[in-house]
Amino acid sequence: MITDMRRAGSPWKARLLWLLVLLVGLGAGAMYVRQHPEVLPDWAANSGLGRDLQTTTVYKWQDASGEWHISDRKPADGVDYRKEEYTRDVNVLPLPPELQQ
Repeated sequence: MITDMRRAGSPWKARLLWLLVLLVGLGAGAMYVRQHPEVLPDWAANSGLGRDLQTTTVYKWQDASGEWHISDRKPADGVDYRKEEYTRDVNVLPLPPELQQ
């Protein structure tokens, strides 16, 4: 009778194991897409979430000495700053002096 009870419980254990494997797989896939949004298929890249994953927000401000700062975090309260958003396929770095004409 004990072996019958163990057999009756084993389909639930197998289902629970498959559910756990499925959840781990979905979590790993979501983390991969979050880390590598450039590999999104076109249908996903054009969705709202896909565009958000491919956009970088930076904050730009000038301090009292005239030096410019660019960061992914907002400056301290009271500092006048400009918020800029860039997609991953845009180069925001200036050209090196040897390439400027």
